[in-house]
Amino acid sequence: MKKLSVALVTMVVLGCTHTALAQQSPATLKSQAMEATQKLAARISLDDARTMQVRRLTLERLTQESDLQQLYANDPSMLQNKARVLEQEYSEKLKSVLTDSQYQRYLAQLAVAPENQALVSGNTRP
Repeated sequence: MKKLSVALVTMVVLGCTHTALAQQSPATLKSQAMEATQKLAARISLDDARTMQVRRLTLERLTQESDLQQLYANDPSMLQNKARVLEQEYSEKLKSVLTDSQYQRYLAQLAVAPENQALVSGNTRP
């Protein structure tokens, strides 16, 4: 009985640790959103008001990405599909915030180097 209790406690502790590592902290996400927004602001000439709106949208997106990674960790296909939808929603939200020329520069960044998408969104993980 004692061995069973120890095994159960160990499983719970390991499960909690894994969950904590899988989901990023809000402070980390805020930092990533700030960095990504600064990079994007420099690339597409954002003014201060739009920078704040883009930072909010980017933080929202990073939080949703983190949640998706946790929810669909065992289903890469579903994760990819959900991430694609999330990217489309983010792009539409940006379109409503940015000027036409800023949005065109944003799209050009993605078209020139699709790997920039991770930098633009703040997702610097592989």
